[in-house]
Amino acid sequence: MSSREGPEKVAKWKTLFNHIQNVHIHEDPVFPKCAHADRVSRDPSKWLKPGTMVLYKVEKLLMNKRVLRDVEKLSHQHQTSALEAFHSDILRFAPKNVVFPFIGMLCRLYLAAMHFNENADREQAMNLEGKAVYQIMYPKSKKGQPIVKSVKTEPTFGYVKDLMRLVFVEVFEDPAYYVEELRKVPIPDSLSEQFDRPTKEDLIARHVSRFNPAVAGSQHSSHQHQETLAESGGQHTME
Repeated sequence: MSSREGPEKVAKWKTLFNHIQNVHIHEDPVFPKCAHADRVSRDPSKWLKPGTMVLYKVEKLLMNKRVLRDVEKLSHQHQTSALEAFHSDILRFAPKNVVFPFIGMLCRLYLAAMHFNENADREQAMNLEGKAVYQIMYPKSKKGQPIVKSVKTEPTFGYVKDLMRLVFVEVFEDPAYYVEELRKVPIPDSLSEQFDRPTKEDLIARHVSRFNPAVAGSQHSSHQHQETLAESGGQHTME
């Protein structure tokens, strides 16, 4: 970052690079305005002049795509922890090691969404003494270093009661409407049906030709010999 136009000015910006959380792009909806108090200095030595190489290098560093992506992740309003928690609920209702039909998978996703929405804003658990409860964890990302994580209150399942009431009071009473609505759900074709299935003989031939070219060559020659015999036999018959 050295420059003939003022390396001492660049040194004043070192704190900015060490604490990247102070960086903000005013045109970005993630940070529509500055979070810190306004500070105006009339000392020209504290400002970078437009059009200088020093300002160009500073701008190039701050506008780097990787830096901008990191800045977005620093926003408290745009964290991905809630999305990760929702994905965790999906795995509970629809584990990856089990194959479900389309409608079954759709219903399980609905259940995961209802469970997440009901328990997304749980408060932190408190012990009998009124103190917040924390749990010690050893995440791999911290290389075994212990951290504490707040323990939430127990989840609730009020949506289950609503579903039970819907099924036994309304659906069983007059299922025609719900059956008709279910039939309106577009069910896509299975992914396995979108590909041509080769025969077992073709797969064996590919396997042999890949791992044993000599055997494949002999089989190919034998096949050609059989075709030649068949053709000669046909010609002899015609004569």
